[in-house]
Amino acid sequence: DLAPVADVKRMTCVSSHPIHQSTAPGIVSVDMHKADDSRIVTGGVDAQVILFDAAKEKPIQKMLGHGKKVNSVVLHPQREVIISASSDNTCRVWANTDGKAYDCVNVVRRHTGEVMEVSLHALGDYFSTCAKDKSFGIHDLTQGRVVRHVTDLEQSYNCLRFHPDGLLLAGGTSTKVVNLWDIKAQKIVATLNGQEGEINTLSFSENGYYLASGSKNGQVKLWDLRKPIDIQTLTADGPVNSVRFDGTGQYLAVASNSLQVFNFETKSSLAQTVEFKDHQAPVMGVCFGQHAKSLASVSMDRSLKLYKAK
Repeated sequence: DLAPVADVKRMTCVSSHPIHQSTAPGIVSVDMHKADDSRIVTGGVDAQVILFDAAKEKPIQKMLGHGKKVNSVVLHPQREVIISASSDNTCRVWANTDGKAYDCVNVVRRHTGEVMEVSLHALGDYFSTCAKDKSFGIHDLTQGRVVRHVTDLEQSYNCLRFHPDGLLLAGGTSTKVVNLWDIKAQKIVATLNGQEGEINTLSFSENGYYLASGSKNGQVKLWDLRKPIDIQTLTADGPVNSVRFDGTGQYLAVASNSLQVFNFETKSSLAQTVEFKDHQAPVMGVCFGQHAKSLASVSMDRSLKLYKAK
């Protein structure tokens, strides 16, 4: 049921929503529900977390509590839970327990630096955080406790993602390397070298074979983790703020000054499918809807934009 390349090429911006405050402009993070494309969550420079209904084209709820910009947001695919990470050194878990509204049920205060990214484990019971304090954490979502806090890293991770198999974590550094951690052994089992800029963003393909990394110097690298080697380098039109595979791993979206979508033309090489220049400022986050039939992006122009094939 995956959208064919011809359909993705016909995608166009169908709506634009300036949902965060104009006094602190900019939306820096976005996530879309895995089973319901109409449910989107965004994180802003204004410290707000907003749940948006794409079908009704209006915000459902604004969640207040963070003191600084919200760098990362995750919509839980099975539970009524949203997780957000902020430059206020905290991570918040929001839950809708009464079917009406989301309330903050847990504040993670383990970090002493800006929390850059939150990533959900494949089983949905754990999440990871990485911060500018040279540490990362793994947290039990249900019990609201820290399971592991790995401190005194050589450098901080700007981004940290769980591998789809749930046994590895990938962390991207300002020193241009990606570290792959064995979670149980708590050690680095592989280091990926070759990126020429500070790494901002990472995304695993659904089968776990490929990792995309994006850096401040506009470079996107595609790694084959079975070898592990870098098999392709793409160039964006500015710093790469976000890379995201779709749920099948066939398409890769790259958010930079513009928004580009690539597809696997062969088993090991990506080709550009389409480019969008609708945003008036750098694109900070992007995610695909189910079967790559829709796309959402957020930008420093403070708009959430939605794309579909016409």
